[in-house]
Amino acid sequence: MRIDDIDTPALVLDLDAVEDNIATMANLLAGTGVRLRPHFKTPKCPQVARMQLEAGAIGITVAKLGEAEVLADAGLGPILLANQIVGGPKLSRLVALLRRGVDLTVAVESEHHVRELAAAAREAGVCAAAVIEIDAGMRRCGTAAPAETVRLARLLLDEGVDFRGIMGYEGHMYGQPEPSAREALIHSALEVVRRHVEALAEAGIPPTIVSTSGTASVHIAVREPFVTEVQAGTYVFNDLHNEEFVPGRFRFALTLLTTIIAVKDRYAVADCGMKSLTNEFGPPVSADGRLRAARLSEEHAIIVGEGVGELGPGARVELIPSHGDTTINLHEVYYVRRGGEIVDTWPILAARRFR
Repeated sequence: MRIDDIDTPALVLDLDAVEDNIATMANLLAGTGVRLRPHFKTPKCPQVARMQLEAGAIGITVAKLGEAEVLADAGLGPILLANQIVGGPKLSRLVALLRRGVDLTVAVESEHHVRELAAAAREAGVCAAAVIEIDAGMRRCGTAAPAETVRLARLLLDEGVDFRGIMGYEGHMYGQPEPSAREALIHSALEVVRRHVEALAEAGIPPTIVSTSGTASVHIAVREPFVTEVQAGTYVFNDLHNEEFVPGRFRFALTLLTTIIAVKDRYAVADCGMKSLTNEFGPPVSADGRLRAARLSEEHAIIVGEGVGELGPGARVELIPSHGDTTINLHEVYYVRRGGEIVDTWPILAARRFR
Protein backbone atom coordinates (compact mmCIF):
# COMPACT_ATOMS: atom_id res chain seq x y z
CA MET A 1 0.00 0.00 0.00
CA ARG A 2 1.21 3.51 -0.80
CA ILE A 3 0.81 6.31 1.71
CA ASP A 4 -1.59 8.05 -0.71
CA ASP A 5 -3.97 5.09 -0.34
CA ILE A 6 -4.62 5.73 3.38
CA ASP A 7 -7.91 7.29 4.42
CA THR A 8 -7.45 10.34 6.64
CA PRO A 9 -6.94 11.57 9.29
CA ALA A 10 -4.35 8.87 10.06
CA LEU A 11 -1.24 8.49 12.20
CA VAL A 12 1.81 7.59 10.14
CA LEU A 13 4.89 6.12 11.79
CA ASP A 14 8.23 6.28 10.00
CA LEU A 15 9.97 3.05 10.95
CA ASP A 16 13.41 4.22 9.81
CA ALA A 17 13.15 7.26 12.07
CA VAL A 18 11.97 5.14 15.02
CA GLU A 19 14.97 2.83 14.61
CA ASP A 20 17.32 5.80 14.39
CA ASN A 21 15.87 7.37 17.55
CA ILE A 22 16.21 4.12 19.49
CA ALA A 23 19.83 3.85 18.37
CA THR A 24 20.52 7.50 19.25
CA MET A 25 19.27 7.02 22.80
CA ALA A 26 21.24 3.80 23.19
CA ASN A 27 24.39 5.62 22.07
CA LEU A 28 23.69 8.49 24.46
CA LEU A 29 23.59 6.04 27.39
CA ALA A 30 26.43 3.79 26.24
CA GLY A 31 29.31 3.67 28.69
CA THR A 32 27.56 5.78 31.34
CA GLY A 33 26.31 2.92 33.50
CA VAL A 34 22.81 4.42 33.33
CA ARG A 35 20.13 2.14 31.88
CA LEU A 36 16.95 2.94 30.00
CA ARG A 37 13.43 2.07 31.14
CA PRO A 38 11.44 3.92 28.44
CA HIS A 39 8.02 5.33 29.19
CA PHE A 40 5.14 3.56 27.46
CA LYS A 41 2.88 6.62 27.60
CA THR A 42 4.40 7.81 24.33
CA PRO A 43 4.08 4.84 21.93
CA LYS A 44 1.30 2.92 23.72
CA CYS A 45 2.11 0.05 21.36
CA PRO A 46 3.72 -3.32 22.22
CA GLN A 47 5.61 -3.48 18.91
CA VAL A 48 7.50 -0.31 19.79
CA ALA A 49 8.18 -1.46 23.36
CA ARG A 50 9.55 -4.71 22.01
CA MET A 51 11.95 -2.80 19.74
CA GLN A 52 13.16 -0.78 22.74
CA LEU A 53 13.74 -3.90 24.84
CA GLU A 54 15.58 -5.61 22.01
CA ALA A 55 17.84 -2.54 21.80
CA GLY A 56 18.86 -2.91 25.45
CA ALA A 57 16.15 -1.30 27.60
CA ILE A 58 15.94 -2.99 31.02
CA GLY A 59 12.15 -2.74 31.21
CA ILE A 60 9.23 -0.42 30.48
CA THR A 61 7.73 2.42 32.52
CA VAL A 62 3.97 2.96 32.58
CA ALA A 63 1.67 5.52 34.18
CA LYS A 64 -1.48 3.43 34.47
CA LEU A 65 -2.50 -0.13 35.30
CA GLY A 66 -4.23 -0.36 31.92
CA GLU A 67 -0.88 0.18 30.22
CA ALA A 68 0.72 -2.47 32.44
CA GLU A 69 -2.03 -4.92 31.48
CA VAL A 70 -1.37 -4.32 27.78
CA LEU A 71 2.34 -5.01 28.26
CA ALA A 72 1.69 -8.08 30.39
CA ASP A 73 -0.66 -9.51 27.76
CA ALA A 74 2.14 -9.01 25.21
CA GLY A 75 4.66 -10.75 27.48
CA LEU A 76 6.78 -7.60 27.87
CA GLY A 77 8.52 -6.24 30.95
CA PRO A 78 9.73 -5.85 33.67
CA ILE A 79 7.28 -3.03 34.34
CA LEU A 80 7.66 0.03 36.56
CA LEU A 81 4.30 1.63 37.32
CA ALA A 82 5.42 5.18 38.04
CA ASN A 83 2.22 6.15 39.80
CA GLN A 84 0.35 5.48 43.01
CA ILE A 85 -2.33 2.77 43.16
CA VAL A 86 -5.21 3.58 45.52
CA GLY A 87 -8.45 1.74 46.26
CA GLY A 88 -9.88 -1.75 46.02
CA PRO A 89 -10.61 -1.96 42.28
CA LYS A 90 -7.10 -0.98 41.27
CA LEU A 91 -5.41 -3.07 43.95
CA SER A 92 -7.37 -6.09 42.73
CA ARG A 93 -6.07 -5.54 39.21
CA LEU A 94 -2.55 -5.06 40.50
CA VAL A 95 -2.72 -8.29 42.48
CA ALA A 96 -4.08 -10.11 39.43
CA LEU A 97 -0.98 -9.10 37.48
CA LEU A 98 1.30 -10.26 40.31
CA ARG A 99 -0.52 -13.60 40.42
CA ARG A 100 0.28 -14.01 36.73
CA GLY A 101 3.97 -13.71 37.56
CA VAL A 102 4.37 -10.23 36.07
CA ASP A 103 7.49 -8.43 37.36
CA LEU A 104 5.76 -5.21 38.38
CA THR A 105 7.05 -2.46 40.65
CA VAL A 106 4.65 0.24 41.83
CA ALA A 107 5.34 3.72 43.20
CA VAL A 108 4.34 4.75 46.72
CA GLU A 109 4.64 8.11 48.46
CA SER A 110 2.80 7.76 51.76
CA GLU A 111 2.07 5.35 54.59
CA HIS A 112 -1.44 4.91 53.16
CA HIS A 113 -0.04 3.50 49.90
CA VAL A 114 2.37 1.19 51.69
CA ARG A 115 -0.22 -0.30 54.03
CA GLU A 116 -2.85 -0.75 51.29
CA LEU A 117 -0.34 -2.39 48.97
CA ALA A 118 1.04 -4.67 51.66
CA ALA A 119 -2.41 -5.74 52.88
CA ALA A 120 -3.62 -6.54 49.34
CA ALA A 121 -0.49 -8.56 48.62
CA ARG A 122 -0.72 -10.52 51.87
CA GLU A 123 -4.37 -11.34 51.30
CA ALA A 124 -3.60 -12.58 47.78
CA GLY A 125 -0.50 -14.50 48.82
CA VAL A 126 1.80 -12.61 46.45
CA CYS A 127 4.94 -10.50 46.87
CA ALA A 128 4.64 -6.81 45.99
CA ALA A 129 7.52 -4.53 45.05
CA ALA A 130 7.75 -0.76 45.27
CA VAL A 131 9.82 2.32 44.69
CA ILE A 132 9.29 5.50 46.66
CA GLU A 133 8.49 8.56 44.60
CA ILE A 134 10.18 11.71 45.81
CA ASP A 135 9.20 15.27 44.96
CA ALA A 136 12.14 16.66 43.01
CA GLY A 137 10.39 19.96 42.39
CA MET A 138 7.26 19.05 40.39
CA ARG A 139 4.99 19.76 43.39
CA ARG A 140 2.90 16.76 42.44
CA CYS A 141 3.30 13.42 44.22
CA GLY A 142 6.34 12.40 46.20
CA THR A 143 8.01 12.62 49.59
CA ALA A 144 9.56 15.96 50.46
CA ALA A 145 12.13 15.19 53.17
CA PRO A 146 14.81 12.48 53.02
CA ALA A 147 13.80 11.38 56.53
CA GLU A 148 10.30 10.72 55.23
CA THR A 149 11.71 8.54 52.46
CA VAL A 150 13.79 6.57 54.96
CA ARG A 151 10.72 6.05 57.15
CA LEU A 152 8.69 4.75 54.21
CA ALA A 153 11.50 2.44 53.10
CA ARG A 154 11.61 0.90 56.57
CA LEU A 155 7.83 0.57 56.58
CA LEU A 156 7.91 -1.23 53.22
CA LEU A 157 10.42 -3.72 54.59
CA ASP A 158 8.46 -4.16 57.82
CA GLU A 159 5.28 -4.81 55.81
CA GLY A 160 6.96 -7.43 53.64
CA VAL A 161 7.08 -5.35 50.47
CA ASP A 162 10.22 -5.55 48.31
CA PHE A 163 11.78 -2.08 48.54
CA ARG A 164 13.56 -1.53 45.24
CA GLY A 165 14.51 2.14 45.32
CA ILE A 166 13.34 5.63 44.50
CA MET A 167 12.22 7.71 41.55
CA GLY A 168 12.00 11.45 40.96
CA TYR A 169 11.03 13.46 37.89
CA GLU A 170 12.22 16.94 36.99
CA GLY A 171 9.37 17.66 34.57
CA HIS A 172 8.92 21.18 35.92
CA MET A 173 11.98 22.14 33.89
CA TYR A 174 9.76 22.22 30.76
CA GLY A 175 8.26 25.45 32.10
CA GLN A 176 11.62 27.22 31.89
CA PRO A 177 12.33 28.45 28.33
CA GLU A 178 15.79 29.85 29.00
CA PRO A 179 18.40 27.07 28.48
CA SER A 180 20.83 27.94 31.29
CA ALA A 181 18.02 28.44 33.80
CA ARG A 182 16.44 25.19 32.68
CA GLU A 183 19.72 23.33 33.13
CA ALA A 184 20.05 24.80 36.61
CA LEU A 185 16.55 23.51 37.43
CA ILE A 186 17.49 20.03 36.27
CA HIS A 187 20.65 20.04 38.39
CA SER A 188 18.67 21.29 41.38
CA ALA A 189 16.12 18.50 40.97
CA LEU A 190 18.82 15.86 40.69
CA GLU A 191 20.47 17.28 43.80
CA VAL A 192 17.21 16.63 45.65
CA VAL A 193 17.31 13.02 44.45
CA ARG A 194 20.92 12.72 45.57
CA ARG A 195 20.05 13.81 49.14
CA HIS A 196 17.40 11.08 49.37
CA VAL A 197 19.86 8.49 48.03
CA GLU A 198 22.44 9.48 50.64
CA ALA A 199 19.91 9.38 53.47
CA LEU A 200 18.86 5.87 52.52
CA ALA A 201 22.48 4.73 52.31
CA GLU A 202 23.24 6.21 55.73
CA ALA A 203 20.22 4.34 57.12
CA GLY A 204 21.61 1.05 55.78
CA ILE A 205 18.96 0.61 53.08
CA PRO A 206 20.58 1.88 49.88
CA PRO A 207 18.25 1.97 46.87
CA THR A 208 18.91 -0.48 44.05
CA ILE A 209 16.88 1.65 41.63
CA VAL A 210 17.32 5.41 41.29
CA SER A 211 15.06 6.32 38.37
CA THR A 212 14.84 9.85 36.93
CA SER A 213 14.51 11.99 33.86
CA GLY A 214 12.61 12.42 30.64
CA THR A 215 14.06 12.82 27.17
CA ALA A 216 15.04 16.47 27.53
CA SER A 217 17.12 15.94 30.68
CA VAL A 218 18.76 12.57 30.02
CA HIS A 219 21.99 14.19 28.81
CA ILE A 220 22.42 15.75 32.28
CA ALA A 221 21.17 12.83 34.38
CA VAL A 222 23.69 10.40 32.84
CA ARG A 223 26.52 12.42 34.40
CA GLU A 224 25.28 11.74 37.92
CA PRO A 225 26.85 8.62 39.50
CA PHE A 226 23.84 7.91 41.72
CA VAL A 227 21.32 7.67 38.84
CA THR A 228 20.79 4.06 37.75
CA GLU A 229 18.13 4.50 35.07
CA VAL A 230 16.09 7.04 33.10
CA GLN A 231 12.44 6.97 32.01
CA ALA A 232 12.69 8.84 28.68
CA GLY A 233 9.71 8.25 26.41
CA THR A 234 9.24 11.05 23.87
CA TYR A 235 12.59 10.38 22.17
CA VAL A 236 11.24 7.34 20.34
CA PHE A 237 8.98 9.45 18.08
CA ASN A 238 9.99 13.04 18.94
CA ASP A 239 7.52 15.94 18.65
CA LEU A 240 7.66 19.71 18.29
CA HIS A 241 7.64 20.34 22.04
CA ASN A 242 10.58 18.03 22.67
CA GLU A 243 12.44 19.55 19.72
CA GLU A 244 12.42 22.91 21.50
CA PHE A 245 14.48 21.44 24.35
CA VAL A 246 16.84 19.04 22.54
CA PRO A 247 16.90 20.36 18.97
CA GLY A 248 18.34 18.17 16.25
CA ARG A 249 18.98 15.14 18.44
CA PHE A 250 16.04 12.93 17.40
CA ARG A 251 14.13 12.53 14.15
CA PHE A 252 10.42 13.21 13.75
CA ALA A 253 8.93 9.74 13.37
CA LEU A 254 5.23 10.53 13.87
CA THR A 255 2.99 12.55 11.58
CA LEU A 256 -0.72 13.01 11.17
CA LEU A 257 -1.74 12.60 7.55
CA THR A 258 -4.68 14.85 6.69
CA THR A 259 -6.58 15.83 3.53
CA ILE A 260 -7.39 19.36 2.41
CA ILE A 261 -11.15 19.68 1.94
CA ALA A 262 -11.40 23.40 1.07
CA VAL A 263 -9.12 26.29 0.10
CA LYS A 264 -9.83 29.99 0.73
CA ASP A 265 -7.82 33.13 -0.03
CA ARG A 266 -5.44 32.92 2.91
CA TYR A 267 -6.07 29.55 4.47
CA ALA A 268 -7.06 25.99 3.75
CA VAL A 269 -9.26 23.61 5.71
CA ALA A 270 -8.16 20.06 6.52
CA ASP A 271 -10.20 17.05 7.64
CA CYS A 272 -8.51 16.72 11.04
CA GLY A 273 -9.52 18.44 14.27
CA MET A 274 -9.44 18.05 18.03
CA LYS A 275 -10.77 14.50 17.71
CA SER A 276 -7.59 13.41 15.90
CA LEU A 277 -4.92 15.99 16.76
CA THR A 278 -3.91 17.95 19.87
CA ASN A 279 -2.21 21.35 20.11
CA GLU A 280 -1.62 21.99 23.82
CA PHE A 281 2.06 22.86 23.21
CA GLY A 282 1.48 24.93 20.10
CA PRO A 283 0.25 24.43 16.54
CA PRO A 284 1.15 21.26 14.65
CA VAL A 285 3.44 22.07 11.71
CA SER A 286 4.04 20.39 8.34
CA ALA A 287 7.23 18.42 7.87
CA ASP A 288 8.71 21.13 5.63
CA GLY A 289 7.69 23.91 8.03
CA ARG A 290 5.68 25.82 5.42
CA LEU A 291 2.25 25.04 6.88
CA ARG A 292 0.77 25.01 10.34
CA ALA A 293 -2.60 24.16 11.90
CA ALA A 294 -3.46 27.57 13.30
CA ARG A 295 -6.85 26.59 14.71
CA LEU A 296 -8.55 23.31 15.51
CA SER A 297 -12.25 22.69 15.93
CA GLU A 298 -13.74 19.25 16.43
CA GLU A 299 -13.52 18.07 12.81
CA HIS A 300 -11.65 20.86 11.01
CA ALA A 301 -8.18 22.36 11.04
CA ILE A 302 -7.42 25.81 9.65
CA ILE A 303 -4.13 25.52 7.75
CA VAL A 304 -2.06 28.65 7.17
CA GLY A 305 1.45 29.41 5.99
CA GLU A 306 3.45 30.24 2.89
CA GLY A 307 2.54 26.93 1.26
CA VAL A 308 -1.24 27.44 1.34
CA GLY A 309 -1.33 28.82 -2.20
CA GLU A 310 -0.05 25.50 -3.53
CA LEU A 311 -2.89 23.49 -1.98
CA GLY A 312 -6.16 22.36 -3.49
CA PRO A 313 -9.00 20.11 -2.38
CA GLY A 314 -7.69 16.56 -2.11
CA ALA A 315 -4.10 17.57 -1.35
CA ARG A 316 -2.42 15.61 1.43
CA VAL A 317 -0.49 17.25 4.28
CA GLU A 318 1.58 15.56 6.98
CA LEU A 319 1.56 17.45 10.27
CA ILE A 320 4.03 16.93 13.11
CA PRO A 321 2.15 17.10 16.46
CA SER A 322 3.30 19.54 19.09
CA HIS A 323 2.66 16.75 21.61
CA GLY A 324 2.74 13.20 20.34
CA ASP A 325 1.48 11.45 23.48
CA THR A 326 -1.94 13.07 23.55
CA THR A 327 -2.42 12.91 19.78
CA ILE A 328 -1.59 9.20 19.80
CA ASN A 329 -4.16 8.66 22.54
CA LEU A 330 -6.91 9.62 20.07
CA HIS A 331 -6.08 6.89 17.56
CA GLU A 332 -6.40 3.13 17.24
CA VAL A 333 -3.63 2.26 14.79
CA TYR A 334 -0.31 3.38 13.33
CA TYR A 335 0.26 3.14 9.60
CA VAL A 336 3.89 2.05 9.54
CA ARG A 337 5.93 3.32 6.62
CA ARG A 338 9.30 2.85 5.02
CA GLY A 339 9.68 5.61 2.48
CA GLY A 340 6.41 6.01 0.63
CA GLU A 341 5.28 2.45 1.29
CA ILE A 342 2.99 1.39 4.13
CA VAL A 343 4.54 -1.87 5.31
CA ASP A 344 2.32 -2.67 8.30
CA THR A 345 -0.35 -1.45 10.70
CA TRP A 346 0.26 -1.58 14.45
CA PRO A 347 -2.59 -1.34 16.96
CA ILE A 348 -2.22 1.32 19.65
CA LEU A 349 -3.49 -1.01 22.34
CA ALA A 350 -2.84 1.28 25.31
CA ALA A 351 -4.64 4.32 23.88
CA ARG A 352 -7.25 5.59 26.32
CA ARG A 353 -6.06 3.16 29.01
CA PHE A 354 -6.35 5.91 31.61
CA ARG A 355 -7.51 3.66 34.45
